[in-house]
Formats: sequence, structure tokens, C-alpha cells
Amino acid sequence: MLLGLGTPVAAQDPIETEPADGAQLAEPPQQIVLRFDAPVDGATVNMACQPEGAESSNPALLENPPTISDDGLTVSAAVLSPPPAGVCNVAWSVTRPDGGAGSNASFSFSLSTLAPGQTTVPGSTPSDGVAIDEEEIRDASEVSDTAIWLGQVLSTLGIAVLFGSVVLIVAAWPEGPEYILAVRFLRSTWVLGAAGTLLYVVALSAAVRGDSLGSGLNPAGWLDLFEAGVGGQAALARLVLFVACGWVVLRPERVIDPTTQFPAVALPTLATVTLGLTRTAGDLVLLGVIAGIAHALAMALWLGALILLARVVLAGPGEEDLVHAVRGFGRLSGPAIVVTVVSGLIQLYRLDGGSLFGESHGRVLLAKTVLVAAMLFVGLTARQVAQSRLQRSSDLGPRLARRLRRAFGTEAVIGLVVVALSGWLLALDPGKLPEPVPDFSIEKPIVDTTSGIDLTVSLEPGRVGINQLRVEVRSPETGLAGLEVSFVPPVGSNLATIVQPIPLGGAGIAQSPDGSGIPLDAAGPWTLQISATTPTGSLSNAGNSQFDVRTADGALSTTDIGTTPSTTPVTSATTLPPTTLADTTTS
Repeated sequence: MLLGLGTPVAAQDPIETEPADGAQLAEPPQQIVLRFDAPVDGATVNMACQPEGAESSNPALLENPPTISDDGLTVSAAVLSPPPAGVCNVAWSVTRPDGGAGSNASFSFSLSTLAPGQTTVPGSTPSDGVAIDEEEIRDASEVSDTAIWLGQVLSTLGIAVLFGSVVLIVAAWPEGPEYILAVRFLRSTWVLGAAGTLLYVVALSAAVRGDSLGSGLNPAGWLDLFEAGVGGQAALARLVLFVACGWVVLRPERVIDPTTQFPAVALPTLATVTLGLTRTAGDLVLLGVIAGIAHALAMALWLGALILLARVVLAGPGEEDLVHAVRGFGRLSGPAIVVTVVSGLIQLYRLDGGSLFGESHGRVLLAKTVLVAAMLFVGLTARQVAQSRLQRSSDLGPRLARRLRRAFGTEAVIGLVVVALSGWLLALDPGKLPEPVPDFSIEKPIVDTTSGIDLTVSLEPGRVGINQLRVEVRSPETGLAGLEVSFVPPVGSNLATIVQPIPLGGAGIAQSPDGSGIPLDAAGPWTLQISATTPTGSLSNAGNSQFDVRTADGALSTTDIGTTPSTTPVTSATTLPPTTLADTTTS
């Protein structure tokens, strides 16, 4: 596409151009040069670069008006914004000093490499010349769907049961690995947990990229979870650790063998710790991490040992070792219940506070709390029966085994529902969790010690068109007046400076609503300026911080950002109404 071309007139073609017509360049040119055999005057030069196959051109900013040599034979225009890779057409027009007919035409050259800061579409060649932003990876705590929930529930259940079973075997039932029923139970638990953990990682890795579930089947994509926050990293660690737990369930006697006991117990313990790292946001983060890990370990011990007791230990009558297992569960479950309740209350305070009825997260948490209370009631009743009946018994009779199995089984079923609700909670935003701050492509801090101004101006998406504006003032806390943010367009764009009043009288945040903002209608280097009055001084068009606005398709139009702010006098300005922004300051 050519800019500035009219109907051809009497020709006065240049005898030489730099770059030459048809030239193939490895690097962007520094300037465009036209040399004539007769003097010219009033020259103008425009350039537009359109990569082969692209639907629209990417304007490349040139010095305008260009420089004309003293003898009038050479016209040169500095390239202020290098073009993308591909074929570039240069359009020019000149007039003669005597006022006679001038000429206009064009020539082209090709660029085989990208300018600094540009990236190509994956799988394309450099001549495509299309630039895009790198793929955004979302935080694992911000995504949720049915597959993630199901994987999380199955994974949590498998890990909890394996950990609780191992602890009960080590502490009170060393004869457990001798029972074929116990061995089959542990292996089935591992298969269930491994399948759930794999589903969780697959679904989570796809969700953080915004892709379909099928894309998560590629193990190479799981590495994206390293960039998805603590939750994503914990999911990967959980998968590795729980797969390694297969070494334990293959030969369960390893948990009581002194030579292998430490790693055999450590693997399910560390896998359980990852359950407590799923959600680390909110107030008092360190306390939350400690409480989350304690809650995961205590819950897993309580529920896991309970399910082993109901499904294996109490499956039928037995000898003294079964009695010891039931008594041992009573000793272990008491402290585990206390830690589960206390750590759960800490998390409730951190994440919900008083927002239990007004938010979905709080309501589901209340339902979970009621079910935990029901577990406690049923469990305490079962423990009282077990203690009174087993106090003088050296074996476990059929009738007592059936009665305890029903009681502990009921407690275990309620526990399964609690685990399902816990997975649901992770899909909901807690009442006290702060609203996520949107990511902005452009963030420019402005600090002036004289006036005490300390603020940051952010823009999104940082491309030609309407850009959402966010202004965060950190100081002064009060006494700020007349705050205005000015956006000076690139030199040669023929656009007016945009002046945006900011409705803040001190520390706070003002942000334009979605779909509205600042019309930045030219690609290239814009200049940001601040005007304001504070109790200690004032600013007038200060700051002069440059930022780059990309083209609509994401191409970077300049490489000289933030080095030499524009000092071109402003001849016109467009002032936007202050109602464009909303004061979002919170007390």
C-alpha cells in the first residue's frame, strides 16, 4: 500500500535511491535518500510497509518534512520507526523550485530480519512480518472448570487416603501390609489418586493457557504451570511426588522397614503438603501458607485413616492387631481433628471474614462447616462405642466389627462430601480476596520530589485505538488538585495532544471503564506528561516519559523508546471530560 501518491505528473525521477529499488536488506535502513539531477524544493516523503500476504500496511514513521541539501539535489528522511520484515514500498513526491510540475512515484525494498523487539507468529517465516505478544499464562488460582474440579477431588482423595493409611500403619497397625486386602486397597487408592492428579494437571495446564482440554495432553505444555503461580507449581510437584508414591504401594512393607521407612513416609507426606499450597492469596499470606499445609496434613490423616479403618480394618472380625488399629485411630484422630478445625477457622478468617452469607464462597464454606460438625458428632459417638467395647477385649468380634464399620463408614461418607465441597471452594472467589488488578501492557511511573508526586499511569492494550487508562496515585495522600495526564502523539502524526483530567484529590486509583479510555490513533512513540498542583509544589507538562504504541496487529513501530522525549511545541490539544474516568479509591 502506498501513501501520498496522486496522479503521476511530469517526471523528475531520482537518479539514485538509498536503499536501491529492489534491494534486499538484512537490517532496517537508518534513512531514506533520494538523489536528483536537478534541484527540487518542497519535498515530502511518505512510506508504508506492507509484508507480503498481510491484509493491511504497517506505517513506518519518517522524518517529515525531510532534509534537503543546500544544492537541492539530495532529499533525505531519517527512519524514526523501522519497518517489520518483508517488502516495503516507499512513496515520494517533490516539487520544482520554479513552481513547475513536480513528480511522484515509488520504489521498494525488502527486509529479511525483524527489528529489535518484534516477534513473528510461530511457524511463520520472517517475511510474514506479523508481530504478536507472547502467550499469556494465567495464574492457576484464576481458572476453574469441571475437569479441574473433578481432577482436584480425585487427586485430593487419593493422596489423603494414602497418607492417612501410611500413618496409621506406622503408628498403630504394623501388621497391615500382611493383609492382601490392605495391599489391594492401597494400590487401588494410588491408581485413583494418580488418575485424578493427571487429570488435574492436564486440565489446569490447558486452562492457564486458555486452550481446550485436549491441548493439555501434551506433557510439554505442563511446563507452563511453572509460570502459573504457586498453585501451578504445586500441581506439578504433586504429580511427580504422587507418581513416586507408586514405589511405596508396590511393596507397602517398606513403610515399616527401618531401612526404607523414611522415604516411604516422606513421599506421601510431601504430596499431601502440595494440597495446602493450592490457594495462597489473601491477607496474612505466610500464616495462610502455614495454616493451609497444617489443614491438608491434619485433614488427610483424619480422613485417610478413617477410610482405611472402615474399608479394611473393620471389614470383618479379627485378632488383637485390629483392636490396636482401632485404638490407634482414636489416638491419632483426636489431635488431627483439633488441627483441622483450628486451621480451617484461620483460613475462614483470612479468606472470608464476615462475608459468609453474601458471597458464594462463604455459603459453600458454611455448608462444609456444617458437614464437618456432623462428622465430629458421628465420629465421637463411634469412638465412645469403640472405647467402651474394646477396653476389655483382646479381639474384634463379628457383631462389633459390623457396628463400628457402619458408624465409621457414615463418618467417611460425610468426609467424601466435604472433599467434594473443598474442590468447589477452589473454583469460587473468597469474600476477602482482593479483586485482581488487570494486567496493563504499558506502565509508566512518574516521580517528582519537588512537588511530591508519585504515581503510575497504565494503558491496555498498548495498541492503536481505544486504550483503557489506569492512574494510581501514591502521594501526596491529600491536597492534590488539577491532576491531568497529557498524551503527546508521535512527531509527524498530525494528531492533537490528548489531555485527560483525573478525578483524584490524593492517594487512590482512577480507571476508565471497560470499552472506554484514551484514543491513541497513531503507532509510534508517544510522550506522557503530567500537570498537577500539590501542597508542596506544582507541575506543568512534566515527566516527558515516552512509551510505544503498537499497530493494531501488534507490530512494534519504534526501537528508540524513552531516550529522547519529544519537546515539539503543542499547537493543539483535545481535552477529554473528567467523567471518562471513575474514582475507584477505597478507604
